Amino acid sequence: LLLFFICIFIFGCVGAQSIEQPKRLQATKLGDNVTIECYLPNKDFNNIVWYKQDMGMKLQIISKSYIYLTKVDFTDGYNDGRFNVTISKGIYHLHISLTKKEDIATYFCGVITLGELYFGPGTFLMLNEHTSIMVLQEPVSDKVHIGDNITLTCRVQTVDEKCEGGHHAYWFREAAEESSPGIIYTDGDMKKHGEICKDDSTKQSCVHTLKKRNLSLSDAGTYYCAVLVCGKIMFGNGTYLEFSSTPGKLTTSPLFLILVSSNIISMIIMILLVAVQCKDQGSSSGIMFFFKSNS
Repeated sequence: LLLFFICIFIFGCVGAQSIEQPKRLQATKLGDNVTIECYLPNKDFNNIVWYKQDMGMKLQIISKSYIYLTKVDFTDGYNDGRFNVTISKGIYHLHISLTKKEDIATYFCGVITLGELYFGPGTFLMLNEHTSIMVLQEPVSDKVHIGDNITLTCRVQTVDEKCEGGHHAYWFREAAEESSPGIIYTDGDMKKHGEICKDDSTKQSCVHTLKKRNLSLSDAGTYYCAVLVCGKIMFGNGTYLEFSSTPGKLTTSPLFLILVSSNIISMIIMILLVAVQCKDQGSSSGIMFFFKSNS
């Protein structure tokens, strides 16, 4: 973490907005294969790299490639065949096979240009154990507008595995426009929200809810439910919240601005043409035009 902030202030290498890592949080099952996506800018650079940062630890380089050559150099600890990359124009995806617990970390895609290192926002990889516990988040069914109230739902179901102490659910928000080095964002402090649980002989089912009132543009993003159950932390699949329409969107859209600008330019050209024509006619007929002053 210290190296991360040193890199920010000394080299100015972090937060390159042109490097895209679309998933800030990526959850999968332990032992599965996973692909962490990275989309590169259309700019000149010398090398492309992948770095890994364990929680609370320094950055570690995984791989390095020269521009778009197919040859990739993997460092010690990452050259066992489980790590691979896909390289093509604008793409530098990282593949991890047969994921292990030590793969839980934040992965940064970066480029090196003129001796400086530029990172994307990073992707935090969370691995859930194969278990009878399921955490499901329901999508927002209705269209959402600014000022609306909504309720986000997270269902937790355990089969043949009952736990004492109940479930503890926390909600996190991930917004694409955030530039902070943090990967998961909370809506204020972490708080426990509504919980309704039902038990029967074979399974336990709980529903956790998060109510959002008077929505604004700043509430857009992906909301993740993290549940502490049976001594394990399980992440949901995420609920994406976007607005179907926003007041004033038409007046600020690029297309609208282009149309307005073209109309203004056309009007100016017409006025100039009329003025030139009037001037020519006035000169030929000897008629002078006088404009009354307001002074």
